[in-house]
Amino acid sequence: MRGRIVMSACIALMMSGTAFAQDAGDDCVSQLAETESLVDQTVNAKVLDEGDVEEVNMLLDEADAACTDGDYGKAKTTMAKVKGMLKPAPAPAPAEDAAAQ
Repeated sequence: MRGRIVMSACIALMMSGTAFAQDAGDDCVSQLAETESLVDQTVNAKVLDEGDVEEVNMLLDEADAACTDGDYGKAKTTMAKVKGMLKPAPAPAPAEDAAAQ
Protein backbone atom coordinates (compact mmCIF):
# COMPACT_ATOMS: atom_id res chain seq x y z
CA MET A 1 0.00 0.00 0.00
CA ARG A 2 2.77 2.41 0.94
CA GLY A 3 4.61 1.55 -2.25
CA ARG A 4 1.59 2.51 -4.35
CA ILE A 5 1.26 5.85 -2.58
CA VAL A 6 4.95 6.63 -3.06
CA MET A 7 4.78 5.52 -6.69
CA SER A 8 1.71 7.72 -7.34
CA ALA A 9 3.38 10.71 -5.70
CA CYS A 10 6.52 10.22 -7.81
CA ILE A 11 4.50 10.00 -11.01
CA ALA A 12 2.57 13.14 -10.10
CA LEU A 13 5.81 15.02 -9.39
CA MET A 14 7.38 13.86 -12.64
CA MET A 15 4.36 14.96 -14.64
CA SER A 16 4.23 18.37 -13.00
CA GLY A 17 7.94 18.90 -13.70
CA THR A 18 7.37 18.20 -17.39
CA ALA A 19 4.45 20.62 -17.47
CA PHE A 20 6.57 23.30 -15.79
CA ALA A 21 9.38 22.80 -18.31
CA GLN A 22 6.92 23.05 -21.19
CA ASP A 23 5.43 26.25 -19.74
CA ALA A 24 8.91 27.75 -19.42
CA GLY A 25 9.67 26.76 -23.01
CA ASP A 26 6.42 28.30 -24.26
CA ASP A 27 7.17 31.48 -22.31
CA CYS A 28 10.67 31.61 -23.79
CA VAL A 29 9.32 31.26 -27.34
CA SER A 30 6.69 33.92 -26.64
CA GLN A 31 9.30 36.37 -25.32
CA LEU A 32 11.53 35.60 -28.30
CA ALA A 33 8.69 36.39 -30.72
CA GLU A 34 8.01 39.66 -28.88
CA THR A 35 11.69 40.62 -29.06
CA GLU A 36 11.84 39.75 -32.77
CA SER A 37 8.80 41.95 -33.36
CA LEU A 38 10.52 44.86 -31.61
CA VAL A 39 13.63 44.30 -33.72
CA ASP A 40 11.56 44.27 -36.92
CA GLN A 41 9.88 47.54 -35.94
CA THR A 42 13.22 49.15 -35.16
CA VAL A 43 14.84 47.91 -38.38
CA ASN A 44 11.86 49.09 -40.45
CA ALA A 45 12.15 52.51 -38.83
CA LYS A 46 15.81 52.51 -40.00
CA VAL A 47 17.04 53.46 -36.54
CA LEU A 48 19.84 50.87 -36.41
CA ASP A 49 22.88 50.91 -38.63
CA GLU A 50 23.85 47.82 -40.61
CA GLY A 51 26.47 46.63 -38.10
CA ASP A 52 24.01 46.82 -35.23
CA VAL A 53 21.39 44.93 -37.25
CA GLU A 54 23.87 42.09 -37.84
CA GLU A 55 24.80 41.96 -34.16
CA VAL A 56 21.15 42.00 -33.07
CA ASN A 57 20.35 39.17 -35.49
CA MET A 58 23.25 37.11 -34.16
CA LEU A 59 22.01 37.65 -30.60
CA LEU A 60 18.48 36.65 -31.63
CA ASP A 61 19.92 33.44 -33.10
CA GLU A 62 21.71 32.78 -29.80
CA ALA A 63 18.51 33.39 -27.84
CA ASP A 64 16.59 31.07 -30.16
CA ALA A 65 19.20 28.34 -29.71
CA ALA A 66 19.12 28.80 -25.93
CA CYS A 67 15.31 28.47 -25.91
CA THR A 68 15.56 25.34 -28.01
CA ASP A 69 18.21 23.85 -25.71
CA GLY A 70 16.19 24.67 -22.60
CA ASP A 71 18.68 27.24 -21.30
CA TYR A 72 15.99 29.79 -20.47
CA GLY A 73 18.23 31.95 -18.27
CA LYS A 74 20.72 32.49 -21.08
CA ALA A 75 17.89 33.17 -23.53
CA LYS A 76 16.36 35.76 -21.22
CA THR A 77 19.72 37.48 -20.69
CA THR A 78 20.40 37.55 -24.43
CA MET A 79 16.94 38.97 -25.19
CA ALA A 80 17.47 41.67 -22.56
CA LYS A 81 20.76 42.58 -24.25
CA VAL A 82 18.97 42.84 -27.62
CA LYS A 83 16.26 45.06 -26.15
CA GLY A 84 18.95 47.28 -24.65
CA MET A 85 20.53 47.73 -28.08
CA LEU A 86 17.30 48.87 -29.66
CA LYS A 87 17.04 52.60 -29.85
CA PRO A 88 13.54 53.96 -29.64
CA ALA A 89 12.11 54.92 -33.01
CA PRO A 90 11.83 58.66 -33.43
CA ALA A 91 8.40 59.97 -32.58
CA PRO A 92 6.45 61.38 -35.49
CA ALA A 93 6.38 65.16 -35.65
CA PRO A 94 3.25 66.56 -34.04
CA ALA A 95 0.63 67.53 -36.59
CA GLU A 96 0.02 71.22 -36.71
CA ASP A 97 -3.42 72.24 -35.69
CA ALA A 98 -5.25 73.48 -38.80
CA ALA A 99 -7.73 75.43 -36.67
CA ALA A 100 -4.99 77.64 -35.20
CA GLN A 101 -4.44 80.13 -38.03
